[in-house]
Amino acid sequence: DVLVKGGDWPVEAIVGADQVQARGGKVVSIPIEVESSTTRIVDRILARHAPPGEPRRLSSQ
Repeated sequence: DVLVKGGDWPVEAIVGADQVQARGGKVVSIPIEVESSTTRIVDRILARHAPPGEPRRLSSQ
């Protein structure tokens, strides 16, 4: 198992880190990608798989 949080979280402050590590899992804190938007990524996935003529969006643009 792997527990991942954004780089603004030190591993010691991640809730559940101790439980994951106790079971042999790994806890990592990764750098935040300022130019990347999770909402835009989800929008692209939904748009790609939406029925024809039915655009799907999560964000308000």
